[in-house]
Amino acid sequence: MGKNIISVKYGDSEFPHTFRGKDYCYYTNIKLNIGNLVEVPTVFGKKIAKVSRINIPQEEVSSITPYMKSVIRKIDTIRYLNFYEVKEDIS
Repeated sequence: MGKNIISVKYGDSEFPHTFRGKDYCYYTNIKLNIGNLVEVPTVFGKKIAKVSRINIPQEEVSSITPYMKSVIRKIDTIRYLNFYEVKEDIS
């Protein structure tokens, strides 16, 4: 699988387990679906984010591709939402 472009919404620091705000685009080699949780690099360090779009065409983000980073890993959603644990989802 080649690099795919997705968009995510970062976790809200005021309201735990909510993901809202602006969409941010990332590259990924991981098979993801809308609603999956991922760990992504930001200028403020690593953050947990929720996938909001998948399979974004390259042409749609051509102006920002030099600045785009890649998803670090897919997060186990159940462990994160129920126990606040950031564990990699290996499925």
